[in-house]
Amino acid sequence: MLKFFKKKTAAAKVTLHKVENRDLMEAIVAGAILVAYADGDCSPDELLKLQDIIESNDNLKHFGSDIGSTIDKYSAMYESGKRIAKMKLMKELADVSADEEQKIEAFIIAIEIADADGEIDEKEIAVLKEIGKQFGLNPDSYI
Repeated sequence: MLKFFKKKTAAAKVTLHKVENRDLMEAIVAGAILVAYADGDCSPDELLKLQDIIESNDNLKHFGSDIGSTIDKYSAMYESGKRIAKMKLMKELADVSADEEQKIEAFIIAIEIADADGEIDEKEIAVLKEIGKQFGLNPDSYI
């Protein structure tokens, strides 16, 4: 009987951890999609790098297939209407703006995605500045 309760407790902890970090995962994907589409085209390398970054993050790897579906959802949203997508993705970023550690993590990952091809262009910098402004962070301090 005790073993049963330990299993249930462990499962509840995993579920709670997943709920707590969903905003972070969604903010990371939102920032990455905004940066990836900054030049009008999102390369497969940028999306692959995003998935690799999230899957290697101990706080997020438990999302599994949710990561890919969130990337697909936000990409489709952006491709169907960039203005409305931008508004919604910036709201996802706002969800972590009260947590200093999470907003810095989401911001640094957005920078990593911008640098996926080895160069951060002017359009990507402009998007990073918008994200930085949302978070109260200066991109120059992180690039």
